[in-house]
Amino acid sequence: MYISLLISKYLRRKLAPMFAAMAVTLCTAMVIIVISVMGGFLDMMRAAAQTLTGQVTIYSDVTGFAGHQEIAKRLLIQPEIESAAPLVRSYGLIKLHESTQTVEVVGIEPESFNTVTNYQSSLYWDNQHFLNMLDKQIPQEELTSPELKKRYADYKAAYEKMDLDDAGMNFTIPDIWVREGIEQGCVLGIAVNPWNLRNSEGKYDVANTALGLPMTITVLPMTQGGSIQTLSPATARFTLVNEFKSGLYDIDSNRIYVPMAKLQAMLDMHQQKIWDKFDPQTGQPVGDATIKPDRVSELMIKGKDGVPLADVKATVTRVLQSYLAEHPNTPSLWIQTWQERHATLLGAVEREKGMLTILFAIISLVAVAMIGVIFYMIVQQKTKDIGTLRALGASRKGIASIFLGYGLSVGIIGSMVGLALAASIVLNLNEIQDLLFVWFGFKMWNPQIYYFDRIPSQLDHMEVTVIVICAILSSVVGAIVPAILAAIQDPVESLRYE
Repeated sequence: MYISLLISKYLRRKLAPMFAAMAVTLCTAMVIIVISVMGGFLDMMRAAAQTLTGQVTIYSDVTGFAGHQEIAKRLLIQPEIESAAPLVRSYGLIKLHESTQTVEVVGIEPESFNTVTNYQSSLYWDNQHFLNMLDKQIPQEELTSPELKKRYADYKAAYEKMDLDDAGMNFTIPDIWVREGIEQGCVLGIAVNPWNLRNSEGKYDVANTALGLPMTITVLPMTQGGSIQTLSPATARFTLVNEFKSGLYDIDSNRIYVPMAKLQAMLDMHQQKIWDKFDPQTGQPVGDATIKPDRVSELMIKGKDGVPLADVKATVTRVLQSYLAEHPNTPSLWIQTWQERHATLLGAVEREKGMLTILFAIISLVAVAMIGVIFYMIVQQKTKDIGTLRALGASRKGIASIFLGYGLSVGIIGSMVGLALAASIVLNLNEIQDLLFVWFGFKMWNPQIYYFDRIPSQLDHMEVTVIVICAILSSVVGAIVPAILAAIQDPVESLRYE
């Protein structure tokens, strides 16, 4: 009973424990804030990595593989698999604004591709962007003549009718952008166009885009045997109908989506009939033709909700092995999860998070040292109290328990206040930044520099719990040496100088 009473008394009447609790508070808050920001950044990177990547991918080399329809059919009857989508991947040149760039050209079937990724949600532009631009560029007070009013009304009607989401999902060209000789659209990564610059809020201005402009794409076909020497580059023209933003700069600055069938034809990967015999007089094929199946580069698979990624990969592996056993002439195929695909990028961020957490944890050891020093000073000041308690029959264990309980109390108070402080900062980090910008014109997280337009942060309950427990234990550890010194004091010697 006397232990709790003395702890309560010391906490109320001493200024030193407040400084010890403050040290615990600041160290706890600092570690929680750092790990929350880095954890939020890592989670945003993971979400971005999954945006345009299937959970599991079957892929081959650049020549592609046939039989993807049969593999997909076998996969879709498995209870773990929800959907599958083929795609063709190549590298080529695009000519935009009289500027030629190298890009990754990906042919997709948007509907099936959207079932395994978040493709539709990554489409950036809609008609409202154009309506806002129209109102901004042509203020109503400047429409002074009937001709200007009619032109404004025509543009507005065209923009209201335009459906850029549908254009991105079907590669259709809105009426206002139709040109002779161009039948299909394409979707470009929003950072490919060098004129797409972000404003101070991290947003893009539709006036800087190349939407509606024609684009020439050139790719180099490759035979199934891997030869390119006898083939000429294939060129096609598209209209840019939308742009996508996945959140991964490496993708958004280096990729363009086109219709899969069109890219297959350009790469000589489409289904073809091949005749062995030709009429020597007419040159026309005769006899039976051999069907050369179409080829794709990858088959992306998505598992059903709740199915672990490892189980999805195991199912895909089992089905693919069964297919390859029946089709031994199929070229080499590999299986990769989205985590394995982006392991280099995500691994680097995870290591940075771990290193920062360790660094700030080491810095936080100052709290342990401060508690040890403060408690040693308290022990020296309480020599008479310790001697009196020992003379009245208090055990060495009881004396040690007073100061260990003292340290535990300081740790609990400091860590709880630190948790409250960290939570209030982390959950309102962007609002705090906006307030600092209004007051001082300073931004910690500049959206024009960083690819995410808001500071990523989140409180992970497990990590926060571990940090709080470690803070409390650190306080107890800091009090161990002073507690031992207090416990081993001789009561006679303690009272002699009083």
